[in-house]
Amino acid sequence: SPASAEARLAAYGLINLDEFDKLGASKMPLLKNLMQASALNIRKAYKRSASALPRIASFIGTSNREDLLVDRTGSRRFLCVSLEHAIDCATPVEHKQLYAQLKAELLSGERSWFNKEEEQAMQQHNALFYKHIPEEEVFRLCFRFATEEDHPQEVLTLSATQLFERMKAAHPSVMRGMTAYSLSRILPQLGERVHTAKGNVYRVVAC
Repeated sequence: SPASAEARLAAYGLINLDEFDKLGASKMPLLKNLMQASALNIRKAYKRSASALPRIASFIGTSNREDLLVDRTGSRRFLCVSLEHAIDCATPVEHKQLYAQLKAELLSGERSWFNKEEEQAMQQHNALFYKHIPEEEVFRLCFRFATEEDHPQEVLTLSATQLFERMKAAHPSVMRGMTAYSLSRILPQLGERVHTAKGNVYRVVAC
């Protein structure tokens, strides 16, 4: 439950999400909230009121797959690494030295967060770990997002529904089972969405 999950953020230093790819899409919003939580209000057993507790836990996860990330705008919360060899489980970790180094860095004012440039670099790196979405693949077969170098006559201004109808007309069998709504959810992650008086539209060029 969300309450027990929040309690673990205040109780453990590291939470391992083994087989990360097995987490269902319905659990991702909760995971996102937990990863962003900085302060926790938790009611302990036999207590009537909640207490403010610091969040101390970090997350780590493992997977045998590389197509893991769905929310591209939120991928900056993950640092994905591909292992090149088996993990050494025999050599003990020098915890005293590790914690001493961390403490020294924090006391010296070492930054403990990523800046905007580092977040952008992380998102570019994480592109290797994005989950392939059928709607995206069909979209890229039909369109690309317009750039300043494109001639104005080539640029189309279309809504998600209009894009969906054109994609469906071009690839009816592939689009079976997809909806305009499912396409509208991934489009903002692929390119810029433009707000107009008639609704949200996208500036694209037909491939």
